[in-house]
Amino acid sequence: MIPAAQWRPARVVSVETASADMISLLIAPDTETVHRAGQHYEIRFPGDELGRKYSIVSPPDQLAPLEFGVQVLAKGLLSPRLARCLPGATLELRGPLGEAFTWTPDAGGSLILIGGGAGITPLLSIYGAFTRAFPDGTCRFLLSAKRPNLVYRLERYDPILITRYTDSSPRLSRSDLADLLGDLLHAPSASARICGPGGLLDSVVDNLIDLGFPEERIRSEAFV
Repeated sequence: MIPAAQWRPARVVSVETASADMISLLIAPDTETVHRAGQHYEIRFPGDELGRKYSIVSPPDQLAPLEFGVQVLAKGLLSPRLARCLPGATLELRGPLGEAFTWTPDAGGSLILIGGGAGITPLLSIYGAFTRAFPDGTCRFLLSAKRPNLVYRLERYDPILITRYTDSSPRLSRSDLADLLGDLLHAPSASARICGPGGLLDSVVDNLIDLGFPEERIRSEAFV
């Protein structure tokens, strides 16, 4: 197997609009890859030095094609080019990368997922892995977004999400978390994964700890 730090070729399978500012990018690597839920890859065009990190939406048992959620930034150096890719185009991948935010079944059968905006993408991979490992497990998936059209593939994932739409800060207050998470806050095997803008991360982590959730069971990742 090719080392994660080495670049390898991959083929674009499809590019689809996934929200007002995101695309779903399906890529088939030329060599088999194995990732953990919550990891990411670095993607670039062949011959370019520029690469950007994108989270994997696919659960770990989906080896190919890999699905990435890419936020398309108007002044971005890479994302607008990815949005214009046609099926069959060649890209290069490096990864999977990132260990600190991963989830594996030994974390237990109770899970809290909290995302903000584009931070939903690695959480979807974790959710897929969790439901496969614990079909009867307990998971609450909270998402804060400014508007419904900014939620990644809302038509697909709306049934699993508890969504709050707001422009205000904090996006999720302490009382919101207490009401929405309830007794899961005190489940002995519960763990939490939080991904989104830094302000959301800080407030949610602080509020979870204030509500009695153990800090050592919280992992967070900043995602602009």
